[in-house]
Amino acid sequence: MRRIALAVAGVPLLVAGCGSSAGMGTAAHDTPGGQPSGGASMAGDVEVAAAPSETASMICGEEIREAVAHTLTVPEVPAGTHTWRDRLYRCGYRLGAGELRLSVKDLDTAAPGKAYFQGLRARLPGATVIKGLSNFGFPAFETHHGDVVFIKDHKTLWVDASRLSPARLPDGMAREDVAYGVAAAVIGCWTE
Repeated sequence: MRRIALAVAGVPLLVAGCGSSAGMGTAAHDTPGGQPSGGASMAGDVEVAAAPSETASMICGEEIREAVAHTLTVPEVPAGTHTWRDRLYRCGYRLGAGELRLSVKDLDTAAPGKAYFQGLRARLPGATVIKGLSNFGFPAFETHHGDVVFIKDHKTLWVDASRLSPARLPDGMAREDVAYGVAAAVIGCWTE
């Protein structure tokens, strides 16, 4: 039930709408093969996207930056540092409590998307399925180290709060709560 309360607490942030990635933080933007943004290139038989999708880039966008600030009750909205390589879009937030890492494996088809999700689940120790209303109807899992992972439309969202200091989190919050609260905000944007 605590999970649902965390997700509902983020609703005011989502009511304003989830837009594009305008207002992103520092650009450490890598494009595979030096390709310009806005298109795709062919590397062998595999299409390589030159830029992340709008859906993926939301993790470093204004709404999610606000969700991070709200979840961790920090006075200023943090800037994220993002990278893009091998269809993996990453956004890191350096906070007083440590680093919060978000990533999206930005895939377009079912088989590779499912394989990445399942591979991540096998690789992260102690992964347990998120069930009931808490998974918002999507495959999801969490760890007791502060990881929460969802897959929607072949895109895998991973919120990694394992680098946050438990002693510096808001009272009564664990790293898993932070990861889940931020992941819920992203899923809310993705389903809007």
